[in-house]
Amino acid sequence: MTLLFNRIRQARRGAEMSQSELALTVGVARSAVAQWERKDGAKPTTDNMGKIALATAVSFEWLATGRGGRWIGGDDETPAMMLNFYAQCGLEERLLIAFRSLRSPEQQPLVDFVEAMTDRS
Repeated sequence: MTLLFNRIRQARRGAEMSQSELALTVGVARSAVAQWERKDGAKPTTDNMGKIALATAVSFEWLATGRGGRWIGGDDETPAMMLNFYAQCGLEERLLIAFRSLRSPEQQPLVDFVEAMTDRS
């Protein structure tokens, strides 16, 4: 299950919104959104969580807890990215966080290495 800061980021990116756009919609400063998207950052109030869910068209339950369907309206809507490409456990989440912290040139050798490992059968 993903952590709250990642779910907020995923919701915002899935809605193709910048931090500034989400902040304007929710009625907070951009720095508040940046804090919500930090691993050790502040958490939004329940009221702001509801506003985030509405602004990004995700289910409040998924946003708040990581449980239930992600998208409002069920399976009829197509997400910007397939959900199975998001971390499905804590270990995968750690790997994605570490991977995303690398610069692009540093990511390619890591992907090549992991793919080479999976080719060994």
